[in-house]
Amino acid sequence: MSKTTDDDLNEKPLDPEMEKVRRKMVRLLIVSIGVMFVGLMAVLGAIVYKFTQADAGPGSGGLVAGAPLEVPSDAPLEAVAALPQGFEVDSVSLDGARIGFFGRAADGSRRLMIFDLSVGRIVGDVVVISR
Repeated sequence: MSKTTDDDLNEKPLDPEMEKVRRKMVRLLIVSIGVMFVGLMAVLGAIVYKFTQADAGPGSGGLVAGAPLEVPSDAPLEAVAALPQGFEVDSVSLDGARIGFFGRAADGSRRLMIFDLSVGRIVGDVVVISR
């Protein structure tokens, strides 16, 4: 077998070029760990922010446009969608608390009127132009 000498067990100093490479690698390792730590803290901060903001959401009493609609259990929800005079409805679609009325206005232009039940008014008037 091979005998290990005392000379083999002691570390020999690196030559200057290898020492420069080692220092650069240590610096790169420190910078990489720092970047990863900052990224991890940003993700954790975003998660904490998201959880703390969920408590102050639409369930706190106020109506928010686009929020899920809460219908009272004792009576149906009543609202009036005041469409412009002369508007002829071709189709109606529902998306959560929003109702879309597609049709023609009195001047003949095609329009999409968006009514939001949570706010109780028209929130969008889109003129549809085909080319």
